[in-house]
Amino acid sequence: MKNHFILLWISLLSVTDLFPQEKIEQETIRQAQQNVCAIRITEKDSEKTTALGCGVVLMTRVKDNNEYFIATAYHIVKNLVTNPDLEARISVFDKNGKLYSVSGLTGKHLLWSNPSMDAALMVLPRDVSPEEEIPEEYAFPGLANLKLIGEPAWGEDIYLFGYRWINENRFIDIVKKGILSVGTSDLPGYEGHLVYLIDNMANKGMSGGLAFNEEGVGIGIISSYVYETNNTFLNSDDLTVCLPLTFYFKVLGALIINQSDVITDILKEQD
Repeated sequence: MKNHFILLWISLLSVTDLFPQEKIEQETIRQAQQNVCAIRITEKDSEKTTALGCGVVLMTRVKDNNEYFIATAYHIVKNLVTNPDLEARISVFDKNGKLYSVSGLTGKHLLWSNPSMDAALMVLPRDVSPEEEIPEEYAFPGLANLKLIGEPAWGEDIYLFGYRWINENRFIDIVKKGILSVGTSDLPGYEGHLVYLIDNMANKGMSGGLAFNEEGVGIGIISSYVYETNNTFLNSDDLTVCLPLTFYFKVLGALIINQSDVITDILKEQD
């Protein structure tokens, strides 16, 4: 039997305890959560887990249809490229917060990646199915996707949302708060691209999650890995590296222009 993700929601009390002096609203955190999916990479036959992480749901039109994409960190999905025996399972929310999932994603769903920047984009198949009982009269509102994106101000409070994996089938919400210490284009390995450095370390499993401000404006995707000159990914000891969401949207826009036929062919195979 297939294993299913179990999501444990944080309560209002726990959020208040985390940020007793802050103005951020519970609803802002809930909306951020709905945009963050859980990614599990497994072996097809044994279902042995090889990687766990997060991603952020993006939506755009492809040939007059709304299609969904996942922005994530490359180190989560990199083995899909070289190992055909691996597949991804993604659990994702709809706009009302109900949890859905889709399995069987392989390397062909990985539309774009940049290993040195630890960035990747995947197309999400259309055949997502609910992981919970849905009333017969329930009208599917579409998957959650970011409505507000922007660029942060230096010194601004930034919140990091992702999942802490209890085991390969269970995860809980994690929210961490920091400030934007610096935006820099000089970080080794990021090829002259702007990245944001947040002065709080993301937990393992939060990679690919969402960085946002207290108004709920999404500003970046959590990488938390710095590419050093010895060709090894190493954890930062006190900072979280975030790639701007605006960068992902620019890449996605170029993919839609140049590879729309490829994307629609992939999606038709799943229909």
